[in-house]
Amino acid sequence: MSSTVHLLLVEDDLEDVAIIKKLLVESSRAEFVVVSVGSLEEAESALSAVSFEVVLLDLGLPGTQGLESLTRIQSLKLPVPIVIIAERNDEELALRSLKNGAQDYLVKSGLTTDNLVRSIHHATERYRLVQHVAESQTLLKSKNLRLKKLYNTAHKFVDNVSHEFRTPLTVIKEYVSLIKDGVAGEISTEQRKMLTVVEDRADDLNTMVDDMLDVSRLEAGLLGVYRKVCQATDIMAYVRPAIERKAATRNVKLEWEIEEDLPTLYCDAEKAGRVLINLTVNAIKFCGQPGQVRLSCRRQPNAKGVEFSITDNGPGITTKDQKSLFRRFEQLSNSTRSSTKGFGLGLSIAKELVEANLGEISLDSDASRGSTFSFTLPSADSAEVMRCYLHRLAHLHNGPACVSVLRVDIAATEAVQPMENVDSFLSCLLRYNDLLLHVGEKCRLIVLPVPEGEVNAFCQRAEKAITDASRNCFGDPFPRIDFEFVASWDVSDHQGILNKLLEVAHSEEVSYV
Repeated sequence: MSSTVHLLLVEDDLEDVAIIKKLLVESSRAEFVVVSVGSLEEAESALSAVSFEVVLLDLGLPGTQGLESLTRIQSLKLPVPIVIIAERNDEELALRSLKNGAQDYLVKSGLTTDNLVRSIHHATERYRLVQHVAESQTLLKSKNLRLKKLYNTAHKFVDNVSHEFRTPLTVIKEYVSLIKDGVAGEISTEQRKMLTVVEDRADDLNTMVDDMLDVSRLEAGLLGVYRKVCQATDIMAYVRPAIERKAATRNVKLEWEIEEDLPTLYCDAEKAGRVLINLTVNAIKFCGQPGQVRLSCRRQPNAKGVEFSITDNGPGITTKDQKSLFRRFEQLSNSTRSSTKGFGLGLSIAKELVEANLGEISLDSDASRGSTFSFTLPSADSAEVMRCYLHRLAHLHNGPACVSVLRVDIAATEAVQPMENVDSFLSCLLRYNDLLLHVGEKCRLIVLPVPEGEVNAFCQRAEKAITDASRNCFGDPFPRIDFEFVASWDVSDHQGILNKLLEVAHSEEVSYV
């Protein structure tokens, strides 16, 4: 509190005015310059003309009731703290005064120099702090709005640049391929090697573009997931040519170990392939000399799914570095990796894509040996898929409190779209954390991580999409699709949800997805 305090005393009782002034004069902590008025009108006039550091306000002014005096003073919206001085010790009135903006509530009969001056001091200090917090919040809000605008601008820029990269990259790859094939004339062995390097680096750029687009879609919650029944061997076969080309360019030896009779999977095969390529390309980049990378695919230990592993003979990764390896924009700083800089998105995206496929990713490595990256995918079994799905929801940051289930019946009519098209359409309706289960030839279950009250919004959106699809459908008509709400359950009741969903699944001809 400053050495001189300008104070406005709003009190109509002259005897009380004299007592309060006397108490303030006796203070050794500060010199008080007191202006005394006896009505609200005079108070409003004085506050408009002079700047005060604190107001002592009597609630019992003539013509006022309750908190009217406080409300009138506050309506002026002046930066000044108010201390109430009242005739009686009324706890309820005191609480109401404080809730309505007063800094303190004092009873006249108990006033002393010490408690009056202490109250004024605390009131001015609290008010100063409140004003500082309010100003800081306003500034923070302004900065947050600016940051949001900058983020959206950057987000849009990355989207636009990533999409614009697509066309020139495609052209580069096509022309390199044509030249390598001798379409434009014979080329030497050395030229072919150089073109292979160009093709390899173009593939790296293409991967970076995919990573940036996936980050953008993830941030916006728009990354689509099309899970369906597929085979692990098909996923491996699809990515094999690209991986072998990359290994040949780097003179890295590849080994393939694929276990026989693997279970059928339920996943987004394209995203699983992206993860395989991402992890294997990393292994090829960072393996030893001579380089050796082994890809294996086997039944998941102690579970029904499949585990994919990629092992390299590189220098390994320390325990400290492993903790940050899957974070976005994080890269290891050791010299082995210094020549292969990227955006630090690859492993982060791989982790996101694995989790989108209801699997888990892990790393086994240390600084004295190579590294093994492994990830799992669930088998095409309703119970296993739901177990993996609920496990994922439970580990989400600020995850949902409940899940709701819809039964989807597809009408069996003649000359309609193939079921694969219908499933693709239903998958496009879903958000990133939703789940589509196949429980019968013409029956599906949709699991939404929302309470029952939000299910209707999804149904309305789905019905509109069906109407639009039927209107714009060429050739075979779109089938009738009916949605029926099943139930909502607490997400923590894993076993209860599994049991109830399996009851629905078993009511159909088949019990697998």
